[in-house]
Amino acid sequence: QNNLITKLDGLHRCCALSKLYLGFNKIIVIENLEKCTNLKELHVENQRLPTGEKMLFDPRTLMCLSQTLLVLNIGGNGVDSINELSCLKSLTQLFCKDNKLSSMKELSRVFGALSSLWKLEIEGNPVCCKPKFRDRIIVMAESLAMLDGKEITDTSRKFLQNWRNMRDMRKRQSHQDILPPINSSGEETRPNNTNFSLDNQEEEEEEVGEEGETTTANGANNSDLFAPQNSIMWANGNNRNHSIQRIR
Repeated sequence: QNNLITKLDGLHRCCALSKLYLGFNKIIVIENLEKCTNLKELHVENQRLPTGEKMLFDPRTLMCLSQTLLVLNIGGNGVDSINELSCLKSLTQLFCKDNKLSSMKELSRVFGALSSLWKLEIEGNPVCCKPKFRDRIIVMAESLAMLDGKEITDTSRKFLQNWRNMRDMRKRQSHQDILPPINSSGEETRPNNTNFSLDNQEEEEEEVGEEGETTTANGANNSDLFAPQNSIMWANGNNRNHSIQRIR
């Protein structure tokens, strides 16, 4: 560590190597480790890279380490994607803090593939600013026990899984509620007194953000739509409209 190494080379004879610490050097590409078939830990954090550069991974090296590597530290290297790491099936600890990761969808794919991952340090990335970030990471990484230095209890995981199931159920129910009825001829039917256009339909369609929360065109989310007080207000509003029509 703390040298001026710019390239991983000359390790083809180190077949018995199990731990490799190369932090604070100048390595841009993780490569030439195909012969290190017993490598269990690789620490390459905080490389002194040129401005605008980021750490890259040779797919051949990753595939050769896929069955043996247990710990990987790539923190502080400008990494904006870890999609290639999904092949590391034996990985149990991943340290990727202070990088440029921003996609929750990518994290969901990668953590879904890393079934042995129990420790993750990811703080200091743009993705950490997403709403309910920690909760969503816990749900998508089912084997995770430690996240950014904090323990994940079974109780909290079960609660969050139930929360996700309820959210998905509300989304499905909301989608069914906005579908128009179908008549016997298989055509959509709408009330005669409704002037419906494609523009109106687009305005009324629900917008789903990346974070998974569903909001309607007027800005309300699904939980608001299903709140009891909103149901009462809706019923009272309908009763008032009905009374006005009868007076007329």
